[in-house]
Amino acid sequence: MSTEQAPSTSRRAARAANLFDLRRIIGGLFTAWGILLIILGATDSEAEANKAAGININLWAGIGMLLLGLFFIAWALTRPLGEQLADAAEEEGGEYPARAAPRGVDAAALASHQRSGGTRRDRDRTGGEGGAGT
Repeated sequence: MSTEQAPSTSRRAARAANLFDLRRIIGGLFTAWGILLIILGATDSEAEANKAAGININLWAGIGMLLLGLFFIAWALTRPLGEQLADAAEEEGGEYPARAAPRGVDAAALASHQRSGGTRRDRDRTGGEGGAGT
């Protein structure tokens, strides 16, 4: 049972990680805006270029954004996030998808929450719902 579910679960987690990979989202947005600016820059008049010291800024910014967007998409496709997470889990000796231990602020918040036994302890006190003066 667990041997058949583990590959399916890891494949599903890798697919979900790749689907919501920010490199793909950012790359898609930069590519779309780059294409839009290239079209706008290619159809600009000379008066529009003179507004930016004679430089067709829409065209150059569009080319830069298109190249950056294509770089992000190529990066996401050549190094999928699911593979990177699986490699990291193997290095740590864990199993993918492993739940990472919280670090930094999350670890401090978790430790504080565990010490206090939860939040909203004022509701347990006598005096009502914890509101002032009740």
